[in-house]
Amino acid sequence: MYDIIYIGKNTDQQYLDLKLKYPTAKFSEDVSSAKKKCFTKMFWVVWPDIDVCDDFKFDYSADEWSQDYIHTFLNGDTYDGVILVPKRAEIAERELRHRFFINKKEVDILASTPKPFDLYYVDTWNEYEHALENSSTEMFWAVSHNLKYSMSYINNFYFSHHNSYDRKENHAFVHDVDERKLYNGVFLCSRNKPLNKKQIDYRFLVNAKQWDDVVSGPRNYEIYVINNYQEYLDVIEQCPTEMFWMIPPHVSVRDNFEFDLYFSHDNEYDRKINHVFKNGDYYDGVVLCSKHAPISKREFKYRFITNKKEHEVVASDPLKYDKIVVNTYEEFCELQKTVSTDFFYVIPSDVDVDWNFDYQVPYYERDNIHVFKNGEYYDGVFLIHKENLLAQREFDYRFFRNKKEIDILASAPKPYDKIYVDNYDDLIMQLSTVKSNFVWIIPNDVDIDWNFDYHIPYYERDNIHVFKNGNFHDGVFLIHKDKPLAQREFDYRFFVNKKEIDITVSTPKLYDIVFISYNEPNADDNYTMLTQRFPRAKRIHGVKGIHQAHIEAARLCDTNMFWVVDGDAHVLDDFTFEHQVPKWQRDQVFVWRSRNPINDLEYGYGGIKLFPVKETLNMDITKTDMTTSISSKFNAMRSVSNITSFNTDEFSTWKSAFRECCKLASKTIRGQVDNETDERLEQWCETGQDALYGKYAIQGACAGRAFGYDNRNSPDILNLINDFDWLYEQFSKHTI
Repeated sequence: MYDIIYIGKNTDQQYLDLKLKYPTAKFSEDVSSAKKKCFTKMFWVVWPDIDVCDDFKFDYSADEWSQDYIHTFLNGDTYDGVILVPKRAEIAERELRHRFFINKKEVDILASTPKPFDLYYVDTWNEYEHALENSSTEMFWAVSHNLKYSMSYINNFYFSHHNSYDRKENHAFVHDVDERKLYNGVFLCSRNKPLNKKQIDYRFLVNAKQWDDVVSGPRNYEIYVINNYQEYLDVIEQCPTEMFWMIPPHVSVRDNFEFDLYFSHDNEYDRKINHVFKNGDYYDGVVLCSKHAPISKREFKYRFITNKKEHEVVASDPLKYDKIVVNTYEEFCELQKTVSTDFFYVIPSDVDVDWNFDYQVPYYERDNIHVFKNGEYYDGVFLIHKENLLAQREFDYRFFRNKKEIDILASAPKPYDKIYVDNYDDLIMQLSTVKSNFVWIIPNDVDIDWNFDYHIPYYERDNIHVFKNGNFHDGVFLIHKDKPLAQREFDYRFFVNKKEIDITVSTPKLYDIVFISYNEPNADDNYTMLTQRFPRAKRIHGVKGIHQAHIEAARLCDTNMFWVVDGDAHVLDDFTFEHQVPKWQRDQVFVWRSRNPINDLEYGYGGIKLFPVKETLNMDITKTDMTTSISSKFNAMRSVSNITSFNTDEFSTWKSAFRECCKLASKTIRGQVDNETDERLEQWCETGQDALYGKYAIQGACAGRAFGYDNRNSPDILNLINDFDWLYEQFSKHTI
């Protein structure tokens, strides 16, 4: 058996494999050196760029007559592989370089196959330099990560060493893109003809031999679901291609989207820009990312890429946003942690919503809170990003800093609860039981004729909305159930944070009318006429003492104020008992004017009065003047309500004049004006002599004036004027 010499390095894997099979095999740097290591008259030469066939046994024996010839064996289709060399043969360097020998014998035995040329990914100048320096073959393939190439073609393509021309040239093969024949895909590069950087950068080989064989085509770029910016950066580092598909979370890619977009190397613009596709209505879903145009962290966060090209193709749809129903801020904070979509609907529990309601928000508006119409206002359903922080005050008032109002009716407020109340304690107790956030407060002293279809914007929760009750805003009011309310505010219906709504929803119940009589001769007739016009009128008769009579009248009433008509009063036809007192004045006394039938005076004496029930029940009975003792707040009304027909008999006439002039002279009537009082005293004492019982009126007036002057500093004595028995004694003493 002839010696076997491997031309190469003893570290080459090919040599190690050969040595394993043929332990006597040797290595040498070149054929000349191999002769010195050979001990047989002929020796085998195995080149590093061939693969020896498994069934070739190196057992060929040369004929005696041919032992001076170099025997060449088939290397695939050509005779440039394994050779059997006579030790004494003189071989020129040129013969060895081209493996084309002058004195040769071609042996038709397949001894080897050409080892495929080395393959390198060359997308940059540095990668090309590395390939040029490290290729173990005279030629090497330069392919790109950004294309799909035929490995079978590459493995079977070979230039024989006999073909020195092609081995010294660079070769470009067809890169088929959309039936365009490009020559910027796969290259077969010769180490004998290095390329420059510009040729590599532009993937355009100057003076290369172009082949019509289609060796490469578009590559499908890698597809990644990327959840955060760090994952994006990792893909930038790991992905072999210059472009890759990015699918953000919470989108559903459409079945008909092919991910087949491809750009050849000559299309520099599209390769160096990001391509965004529609996600439903907006360009915030699938992206074909270019490594040449990195996306910033902020761009990624808002899915709003600046260096981009928009494609009018719907690649995906956003997942249906989660919907949560909440009532409190605490519930919102807890549920925000559990949602499965980037955006989610928040539905307050006090609205009626269409559960099929759907809306898509562009992702770059993630900082905005999208608020939808709730009836008339934007205070119902809102759409928020799961990472958007919301202050409790914003939630409580449904008034957001970064809001965007969407003019779509998404819900309607549920009707507010209604409670009917008598007093403050009743209000507090019932507020604790209501289910709606806002509640109608309906006092029991009003009559309602309304459907309560009014709603207020939620951000006005601190305001108490007060509606017209007849002429005033003191009846029905609308309040948030958590709004603190002082008792004084409720009692007077005069609220600190109020908003008056100019809608009449109620009217005050008509105040009770009480006719108070003692022994007036005309009392029965007056009461009959009163009840004919006002059937609701009631009567107190025969109670001794003016204070006691009025207290009893107050006890008789169901309303918080009541009218008092004296027994000798003839009510004028145009007086209607319809005067409305605002709630904040219902601790005051109102007195209308009366016409004196004797002296024609018109002022509060004998006039119809409107008293507060509570204050009347608690009046100071030691005061001489009952009317002004009920309340410190006195209102003298300008209109005339009645004629005080006190001149029905001698005593009644005298008594009435005595009592009134005593109060005028003693200045016991709170708020008296001296000049006005003096004028009234003068008219009482001097006018009306010719009127019916006129002289008794003048006598009583004069006697009362004197008694008042004399006892102005003695309230106990003055109080005798409310004792009708004492008055009769005085009448008997002073009348002529």
